[in-house]
Amino acid sequence: MIKGRKIRFSSYHAPDTLLIGGLLALLAFGVLMVYDSSVVTSLNLFGGQYHYALRQLIWVVFGVAAALFLYFFDYHKLKKFALPLLLLTTVLLVLVLLPTPVSLEVRGSKSWLAFPVNLPVLEDISVQPSELAKLSLVLYLSALFSGKAKKVRGRQKIKAPRLLDFLLPTAVVAGLILLEPDVGTLVIVALLGVSAFFFAGASFWQLLVLVPGVLGGGAALALTSSSIMNRIKAFLNPEADVLGIGYQINQILIALGSGGILGIGIGESRQKYGYIPDISTDAVFAVVGEEFGFIGALVVISLFAFVVYRGFLIAKSAPDAFGRILAASITSWLGIQVLINLGGMTNLVPLTGVPLPFISYGGSSLIVMLSAFGILLNISKQTARTRKAKR
Repeated sequence: MIKGRKIRFSSYHAPDTLLIGGLLALLAFGVLMVYDSSVVTSLNLFGGQYHYALRQLIWVVFGVAAALFLYFFDYHKLKKFALPLLLLTTVLLVLVLLPTPVSLEVRGSKSWLAFPVNLPVLEDISVQPSELAKLSLVLYLSALFSGKAKKVRGRQKIKAPRLLDFLLPTAVVAGLILLEPDVGTLVIVALLGVSAFFFAGASFWQLLVLVPGVLGGGAALALTSSSIMNRIKAFLNPEADVLGIGYQINQILIALGSGGILGIGIGESRQKYGYIPDISTDAVFAVVGEEFGFIGALVVISLFAFVVYRGFLIAKSAPDAFGRILAASITSWLGIQVLINLGGMTNLVPLTGVPLPFISYGGSSLIVMLSAFGILLNISKQTARTRKAKR
């Protein structure tokens, strides 16, 4: 008998319950903050205080249903849907740019497809294909890169990916989003592509080659877009035009500063009374900081960090290359989007209009993100474990 030798095995087991707990906490807090931040707007526009909160609850139900479906649907089978989903997403991204009855333009951005349903609370359903693009791109690149994997000593080793494999699909999706234009989502999609490329084993030199293109493209965008240039100016000097291009960031900083250490109390926000544009969507964290203070904001940030940590643990223990790349990319997606949103709220980066995952109001973002985490939980119940073998 030889005792103590460890072997790795992969089997179905309980999912990551700590990750589930973190997600449920974020969802519950998100519904609360959507209600809290939107109550004034809801009363003014619809005569009732629960309009946006009820819609958010409906999106939560849809999102959880999608997550449950993908949790029970073996993630390995998603490989064959990766390319069709990416092609469908590309068609939808083209459709939003065309003058069709369902195309919707909001403040100069052609990012939505709107479908009237005329139901209580749900007068219409607006779909944002660029949100689906995040998931479809991650899924496609994970399937593509893992398809080149070979087994070495019982574990799949990924062949170094080619730069063109990553650039072509990422450039197509990012280019269509740029035409909308939606620069915030463009940045996230580009970073997601780079993340998948990195987790697939891209070399340092392959990543270094991307730097001139990224810097040049960013400079070209800033120089040719007045809206992007205005955001950069407001970022560099928020107080230069407090009633113009610097208005939103100044009001956000006032909200965060008013919260102090412990906050002014739940429901007591003053900035939600029409002072901050998009307060229940992009800028909902301003209300979090104002009402719950530095301590409350830190708790929310810590909760996001915990979810990201659990996600990377799942990626590390995934049973195959597809699961590793996919889990790491989904986790990076959450981390990147949180950092960009919170960076904008604290004026560490320019405002981008990117929602805060699970907390900001919005259906497309919430449902797609929950779908992605349904896949992540699917991977978590198939992760490789270690046990002692006796012979």
